[in-house]
Amino acid sequence: MKTLLAALAAFSLGATPIMAQAISEYTQYDLDADCSLISRAPDNEGEWADFVCTGHAGYPFVLRTSDGRDSVTYGFATESGMATFGRFNYANETVEWRVRLDRNTERPVAAIQRWFIADEMGDWTRQLLVVSKVGQPDGGGACAMAYVATTEGANERARQLADSLVDGFECGSTAPTIEDGVREIVGDR
Repeated sequence: MKTLLAALAAFSLGATPIMAQAISEYTQYDLDADCSLISRAPDNEGEWADFVCTGHAGYPFVLRTSDGRDSVTYGFATESGMATFGRFNYANETVEWRVRLDRNTERPVAAIQRWFIADEMGDWTRQLLVVSKVGQPDGGGACAMAYVATTEGANERARQLADSLVDGFECGSTAPTIEDGVREIVGDR
């Protein structure tokens, strides 16, 4: 009985509560069919375009294409959430959303997306997973939290990183986790 009372007292005095379990939901998109163009470069001012696409549970994401490179911002955010890579790249059309149930409402809190990166010769030889924080309607940033090498177990590592990093990650001040196998692609972030 004393042990039970001590545990209840510790819980009421600020012990960390058990976090809600996250689940994975998936969306796929075709840029031309499923996304809306929101802005494009004027003539003679480079080649870029921004598209807004619908993700899971009505959460949007913005995909920017610019000079053979993509970047994506997930959720409700006013600024770009992910810097692109130096090499030519593109994002896979499937997004894995890490979702929490909040008062019977599904709330995406993180996104995982596979990226394809070109080598110096322009061949699509490299891949990595980017784990991003999803911007929420009531505020909070959207940014990349981790870069995961696509070795054995990569998807599970990405999910674990998404779930463990999202609550304490402050976009703009917390440094992302970069696995050794992708450090040369990602560079300093």
